[in-house]
Amino acid sequence: MADRRGAWWAAGAVATVVALVVTAIVLVTTGRAGDVVGTTTAAAGPAFGVLAADCAPDRVAALRRAGVTTVMTEAQWADAAPAPGVVDRGYLAGVRQRIATCADAGMRVVLGLGLQNTPRWVLDLPAAAFVDQFGATSSRRDANLVFSAAARDAAAAYVRAVASEVGLDDVAAVRIAGELGYPGPEPGGDDPSFWAFDVAAQGGPGLADGVSPTPLPGWRPAVPTWEGSPVTPEQVVGWYDWYTASLIDSVVWLAGTLRSAGYTGDLHVPLAGRGVLPRDRDDAVAARLDGTGDPDGALGRGLDYTRQFAVLAELDARSRAFEPPSRVLVGYTGLDDDTATRARAAEPGQETCRPGDTPESLAAEGRDRGAAQRWTIALAREAGLGVVAENPGPPDAPNTGGSVFSDSEADQMVHAARYARDCGVEAFYLAFADDLFHPDSGIDVDAYARVIAGTEPGR
Repeated sequence: MADRRGAWWAAGAVATVVALVVTAIVLVTTGRAGDVVGTTTAAAGPAFGVLAADCAPDRVAALRRAGVTTVMTEAQWADAAPAPGVVDRGYLAGVRQRIATCADAGMRVVLGLGLQNTPRWVLDLPAAAFVDQFGATSSRRDANLVFSAAARDAAAAYVRAVASEVGLDDVAAVRIAGELGYPGPEPGGDDPSFWAFDVAAQGGPGLADGVSPTPLPGWRPAVPTWEGSPVTPEQVVGWYDWYTASLIDSVVWLAGTLRSAGYTGDLHVPLAGRGVLPRDRDDAVAARLDGTGDPDGALGRGLDYTRQFAVLAELDARSRAFEPPSRVLVGYTGLDDDTATRARAAEPGQETCRPGDTPESLAAEGRDRGAAQRWTIALAREAGLGVVAENPGPPDAPNTGGSVFSDSEADQMVHAARYARDCGVEAFYLAFADDLFHPDSGIDVDAYARVIAGTEPGR
């Protein structure tokens, strides 16, 4: 996902995660986030929103008339903290005003923290940049919030500044950073990159408190030996479990940082794709993580949803115990991506959710390799997690995952909204708000209003 997602959301971000949403009851508000005047259940259909809203008053009014009830807007870490120890209060005041304008117009506001847009000075801190098994530093601007104590300290200071300078009273939910995952492979790389080879992750100085270093210091994926002896399958499994658990634990840390800053609302963890399928995971570890069993490139990104969703479910259970209760939801960012368009071409189409979908039933039918949205949503449901979703965005835009199989943005708007209803997600966000007001985008507010009302012709 991202240049456009990247400025406000991010391809391959790790820092990992989170933001809005509607609970088993989706709140529809007017005025401030807490002034509930009506409700709609997920069974009645999702709430409809937009991504990357600028909250300009005329645009907000048009969106409200169209039936939009939720907007996602974002602060940017790099803009708010341009130098060590410096907080740009003028910038954060602008974010505060943006949120207030949307909230005053009756919108639920989801705030993205923009942690994936890392200040350059942060990447110069000890162990703050991701390093792979080949010694390469990630070319993406993703701070190493998984292992680096210094990067975490800088991020925590930014979160506290947002809480104090922006305020979170008008925020219905917070979206933590970009999509779940370590950085993706470097351009031109043939082998999957694993991003746990900075000095801190390898057991050296700078490791964040409470984080475990590698269980196999110095071992690199695909290498058949460790410390002079053959590496065992059990050791490879243990290493990969550590790698994926460290990633999701960084989400738990970030959620705790938000809570300690006084935020008690909903959290949203964005993610893309289907992750590593259980059967592929078995093949991958049997081959010592040499790239076998990695058709979607999820292996090095550490996306083991089966185990990671269980951790998010525990975090969700703790959030529900708050007063007032809140939730943790996963956000699927590729509704109507190219895996869905290819599954739709089957006879009959196999892309949309069905009432009996479970991970077991889909795997038995071979549908776990079909539409990623169907598999991932079934996996989240099995874990007891709520789901929000969005379409990928214009297929010709950088880092939105477009391919020759992708739908146009106009077609995505129609199909993704249908899938949102079929799959019972709790909110659907259209990517992107600006495109509804751009004369050459192929979509506009009136068309989105028809989609929301269910009167736009199918495609």
